[in-house]
Amino acid sequence: MLIPAQINGKIVGVLGLGRSGLAAAASLLAAGATVFLADDYKIPEQLPEDAHLRPWSDWPWTEIDMMVISPGITHSHPTPHLAAKLAAKHNIEVVSEIEIAMLAQPAARIVGITGTNGKSTTTALVGHCIETAGIAVAIGGNIGDAACQINDPGPDGVIVLELSSYQLETTPSLRTDVSVVLNISPDHLDRHGGMDGYVAAKAQILRALKGGGLAILGESDAYVRSLAATQASEGQLVQIARSIDAPAGSAKCPALTGTHNAENAAAAALVLRQLGVGWASINQGMASFAGLPHRLQRVASAGPIAFVNDSKATNGVAAAQALQAFDNIYWIAGGLAKENGIGAAAHALDHVTAAYLIGESAPIFACALEGRCPVTTHGSLHEATTAAFADAWAGGIAATVLLAPAAASFDQFDSFADRGDTFVSIAQQLAASVSGTGTGGARA
Repeated sequence: MLIPAQINGKIVGVLGLGRSGLAAAASLLAAGATVFLADDYKIPEQLPEDAHLRPWSDWPWTEIDMMVISPGITHSHPTPHLAAKLAAKHNIEVVSEIEIAMLAQPAARIVGITGTNGKSTTTALVGHCIETAGIAVAIGGNIGDAACQINDPGPDGVIVLELSSYQLETTPSLRTDVSVVLNISPDHLDRHGGMDGYVAAKAQILRALKGGGLAILGESDAYVRSLAATQASEGQLVQIARSIDAPAGSAKCPALTGTHNAENAAAAALVLRQLGVGWASINQGMASFAGLPHRLQRVASAGPIAFVNDSKATNGVAAAQALQAFDNIYWIAGGLAKENGIGAAAHALDHVTAAYLIGESAPIFACALEGRCPVTTHGSLHEATTAAFADAWAGGIAATVLLAPAAASFDQFDSFADRGDTFVSIAQQLAASVSGTGTGGARA
């Protein structure tokens, strides 16, 4: 656990008792802080001992020194949570759980990774390759362990943090040795007051670089290219991750299929080289990377038909990248549409044989795809997957049944993971139902 000794004797409120809130509370208590806890929806059965569970409206606001807010709770746009308004009224700083970890001042080198798409895969890939190279590493933040739960690997080790735009806005003490911005496309715009606010939030990871640190930026969109130019003009050391520079080992990894993953692999290689990892270890690590669930995850097969779960493709850009990674695609899409609708995915249909739409966005997506590819709408993921598989099977040639929703999941599922798990179950049942074919299980 990362424990910020300087918080000893302080009074801190923690709003939101999910993974990050509970981790922050445990760290703060270990540091000797007085901690008040609140959650508007669900109180966990087990809470840290010595914490004070009390509605936020009953906190001692005139005595509180800091408030930790969970990423899912608004502190600014579109409307601040009422507790955030109270904090502002009393000049109380509102911070993330990541901030509590950074106040502990870990001795390890810190790599921060952000981007609209690909940040979890790249974070996990960097961590895996560091471990393969025999270097002590801890991985967390927006993936895996909360930052406060990480044990400091020490000055010869590395902490790799995936950081969301919400976390970057509320982590003023973040200091990195390497900062990575993979890409930026419209997402979460309501939480940042528009695209300018979203880009500014992502750019915070570049402001966090220590002197002599390295900024690594992708090449695939204008927002990131502009940030790269600005950083270079300010004298910052900048390197560009280009898909053509992906290490050879990445081509041997099914989890790194597609041009977008080639760029992610190139960014990871630049991080690793900056940390002193040799090319042999980089290639070995990338070739052995198992990937993450719900991200271009091959989950079953039936004869020439493969089922691929990319439920994490919750916006048009991510879905477009998946659509470019395979041939003869029977595409399942839809859910709760985001600000940009189906977006770039509507222009990435060269490999799409047919689309099968679900969820609230189905009528909107159908209009966007009209005349571009055959489209049918379905009442459930099960219906859509069954129809897609039947059509692919009837084709008699190699094909991919691909879940790449280009939409959030909350109209029909609890999360993108719930949606992906449901697809995995359906795919495996369909594959098993076809006599004489093999099935492939979900990859952990």
